[in-house]
Amino acid sequence: MKKIERFQITGMTISGFKCYQAPTILDFGPQTAITGGNGLGKTSIADAIAFAITGLPFFGERGIDKLHNEVQPEVSVSLRFLDEAGTHHELTRIRKKNRMTIHYDRYEIRQMDLTDMFGERDVFLSIFNPLYFIEELGDEGKNLLEMYLPMIPHETVMGRLSDGVQAALEGVEIPSPDAVLKNRREEIRKLEEHMIYLQGQKDQAVTQAEAQRQSAAALTERYSQLDSELKALEGKRFAGLDRARMESDLVALSARYNEAAQGSSTAQIDADILALSQKQAQRRAQQYQPKFTQEIAQANARVQELGKQYQRENQILKAFVPGISCPTCRRPVTEENLPEVQVAIQTAINHIVANGRSQRIQVAQLQEQESKDQAVFDQFQAEDIIKMQDEIDALTKRRDKLTADGQTDNLREQIQRLSAGLEYGNLSQQEYDRLLACKDELQRCAAELAAARKAVEREQPDFDSQITQAQQKVKALKVLISNVVIYARKRAELTFEALKMNRVAISLYDVMKTSGEQKAAFKFTYNGRRYDRLSLSEKIRAGMEVSELVKRLTGRNYPVFVDNMESVDDLANVRPTGQVIMAKCVHGAPLEVRPLRPIPTATEQRAA
Repeated sequence: MKKIERFQITGMTISGFKCYQAPTILDFGPQTAITGGNGLGKTSIADAIAFAITGLPFFGERGIDKLHNEVQPEVSVSLRFLDEAGTHHELTRIRKKNRMTIHYDRYEIRQMDLTDMFGERDVFLSIFNPLYFIEELGDEGKNLLEMYLPMIPHETVMGRLSDGVQAALEGVEIPSPDAVLKNRREEIRKLEEHMIYLQGQKDQAVTQAEAQRQSAAALTERYSQLDSELKALEGKRFAGLDRARMESDLVALSARYNEAAQGSSTAQIDADILALSQKQAQRRAQQYQPKFTQEIAQANARVQELGKQYQRENQILKAFVPGISCPTCRRPVTEENLPEVQVAIQTAINHIVANGRSQRIQVAQLQEQESKDQAVFDQFQAEDIIKMQDEIDALTKRRDKLTADGQTDNLREQIQRLSAGLEYGNLSQQEYDRLLACKDELQRCAAELAAARKAVEREQPDFDSQITQAQQKVKALKVLISNVVIYARKRAELTFEALKMNRVAISLYDVMKTSGEQKAAFKFTYNGRRYDRLSLSEKIRAGMEVSELVKRLTGRNYPVFVDNMESVDDLANVRPTGQVIMAKCVHGAPLEVRPLRPIPTATEQRAA
């Protein structure tokens, strides 16, 4: 249906409606006065007009059964009016029992068609009934106004800002200042958290570097001690011994032994015994070569460093109280951000503990595997030595049965003593074991020292540069936020210009001075006074201004029905732009509906 932007009621026929049992014809002019005593149907006329257009009475109450006349079961309201083009129309609404029918210019239509023509119920009643907007809609009136408030173009807002702010916001998309402010503050929060993380990483890197330097120094000292001890044992091992002569004697004895063995039937057995003895000595001298020394050393170093980090972070957490400055990010700790800071530090501690457990598990696994490998080596070595000894004993028994000559035994004993002398030298068994242990430990120490030196020499990230970049971004975002706050205030100022009235002031929201964000705050005042503290006459005057405001915002100029005009001296605070119907209680007077041309003055109203 075509939107009706403006109309003027010319007449109405009512029957079966409240106190109007028989059909009653009423005529209206541009201004109409309705007078009479109480209970004669003045307000019922307002209900009938509202019922014809919205299906509800003057104040929008549901329960329309009470609109029926007690005698006449059929309600009928026919409203005659002129639209903005000067065309006559007739709108008839009939309710019989529970069935409602609507005819417009003799065509049956639906309520939704009337909504298309006259707008939503709340829009029509906010214009027609001056008291409806604030008394019935209340806070919902805020939503109605926001729906029809004009959108202020971005270019218009920018044009009202200073040159500096315009330059700062050039190219910035601002579909919603609140959304922009929220997103930029979230960026700042993330950047500040990243800076805290970077500062913590920097401090941790410094601590780790110092620990690694100390570890490298300690390992260097230990390596030097082991090297000195090993050299001392090696020096004692062959001090004063002529190894060349001993080796020459061993060759000679071996040759004599071979000759003696060849000269008897036991030569081959002796040769086998000698070979097995040499092989057994070599097998006994073999030492287990650790496979995971370097990995264990590196993992232990990481465990020690994580332990130091845990102690440091735990001490920091225990020391946190409001009023101190965070040693990592240098920010002051307040009652508000204390839980957030504690959670962040506890999260870091939990991460350190988890890493430490992982590293300890890795060390334990490596040590367990090393122990297993060494146990396997020792087992195989012992088994090999026993097996060789069993073979030697068996060969010896065979040889002893074949010959009673002890020459080869003597040579063999000399060879064994000489071989032992070349292996042990001047060292005791304990010293020889220590020499082997020093070699093994020195090898592990060398691997750990190489890992520590590599860690010390590793290039550290440039945390200072990253922190500076983040600080610059935060600074730029704060500048942007301050300019968006100015933009938001200016846009709100321009938006509220559409709500300007003579004595009534309506505020839909406040703009926070610190953040620039909008906060819902529906306020309604008349001459600076709250609505609930106004007299009836002041409420009517205020409602007339609101009625004109809704007309202006919606582009719909509809009649206004002012009830209880006996309480109002005049409507000097507002100039109605359309038809006005005024109902006034006159004690003892009959009901009269009089079309008027001008709005009567206060004197004329009192005289009437």
